[in-house]
Amino acid sequence: MAMDYNQLAVNILEAIGGSQNVENVSHCMTRLRFVMNDNAKVDMKKLQEINGVIRVIDTDTQLQIVIGSAVDKVYKEVCAVGNFESQEPVQQNADADKENKTKKKITPKSVANGIIDAVSGSLVPILPAIIAAGIFKMVAVLLGPTNLGVFTEDNQLYIFCNLVNTAVFYFLPFFIAYTASKKFNATPLYAMMVVAVMIHPDMLDIINAGETFKLYGIFNMQLINYTSSVIPIVLSTWVISYIEKFVKKIVPDHFRVVGVPVLIMVLAFPAALCICGPACNAIMQLLVNVILWMNDTLGIVAIVIVAVFWLFLMMFGMHMPLMMTLLPVWMQMGYDAIVSPGAIASSLAHVGAILSYAIRANNQDKRAFGWTAFITMISANIGEPALYGITLVEKRVLAYQMAGAACGAVVMYILGAKVTLFSGVGFVWLNFLRFGEYAVAGAIGMIVAFVVSFVLGMVLGYGKEIVSSKN
Repeated sequence: MAMDYNQLAVNILEAIGGSQNVENVSHCMTRLRFVMNDNAKVDMKKLQEINGVIRVIDTDTQLQIVIGSAVDKVYKEVCAVGNFESQEPVQQNADADKENKTKKKITPKSVANGIIDAVSGSLVPILPAIIAAGIFKMVAVLLGPTNLGVFTEDNQLYIFCNLVNTAVFYFLPFFIAYTASKKFNATPLYAMMVVAVMIHPDMLDIINAGETFKLYGIFNMQLINYTSSVIPIVLSTWVISYIEKFVKKIVPDHFRVVGVPVLIMVLAFPAALCICGPACNAIMQLLVNVILWMNDTLGIVAIVIVAVFWLFLMMFGMHMPLMMTLLPVWMQMGYDAIVSPGAIASSLAHVGAILSYAIRANNQDKRAFGWTAFITMISANIGEPALYGITLVEKRVLAYQMAGAACGAVVMYILGAKVTLFSGVGFVWLNFLRFGEYAVAGAIGMIVAFVVSFVLGMVLGYGKEIVSSKN
């Protein structure tokens, strides 16, 4: 029976205290993301029991409701039922609710959650572009001269596929400036203008020249290439959002048309180029050194830890912010030998465990849901239904998955597998293409991860068969 998305939206809004309790609503690839006016009004028990809700995750900054691949349809109905503006941050009764809001206590946890929320909120909207770029790159890698040899290096389709992927990552800061501005309720044009200067070819010429450059003849500007940057752009945009608010407060009304944009840009350029960018670059260099140290010192232990605990990062929504944060580091190094291989091993082990569950679960209803989750994973590359509906509920599935992930990660490390393609390839079973010249080693590790978790599930099973019931 087809899901009634309108009724699902009605049920969700009713459980969270009505549309008047919603300050902001957005969605990512599988989750509705609510910022509530009053978390105490949310009926968590009622919300978790709604048919169509896979899982509810409550953080200090967001109420995340996992829906799955149909999240965009549910989001559309939520906006219609709640009278929210689609695709834009929703501010409901800001003035009226301000008195009812209590100032949240600043703790290390709230700060960490705030950073994760800011990064994920800025990056999730651009994932479709990254996925599309990955598909074009996948075609070039698979059919290119180093693999099947269908394309030669001067083939125009081969050149174009590589161009699409390169262009998306080159202009990634420009996309992030827009989405981060939306996240921080700022005017996108100002951050986009700053980024346009940061990645302009003339700026790259200044950087490549290697000579001291003083911004406005006063501030020393560090010579940093910001193409493909992520975190420097998010931080700069956040600072620019406060600069915009400050400028709009101090500029008289009769000077606003000219004064506001000019003063914002005058302040934004040194903030981004002389403070935010260099600070983030220093952190990125530290991360590079840490990753190299982990690879040299911890080695196999590091990749096994990532593989075994990757699903828990997914559960807390931290996997994508982590990947996007490390993206510039990997691009600088040219490869990733720890996080991406570990994540891929975890994904294939998860597929194997879910397939064994679909075949061997001790209940007909469970097996049916197992097949649904398995098909969703291999056809749409969406693992949340399996993760929240099966793996975190059935402890044996989790145990088999972790064992398979660890074995696959060990094999990848021993064979020297390294990920060199940092965008997705659309399907979990095509992830071997992300290993580039190390594709064979990556594929063997993937097969080991899948087979180990699948065989464990088939041999050890999931308990004695029980008769299905309506409950």
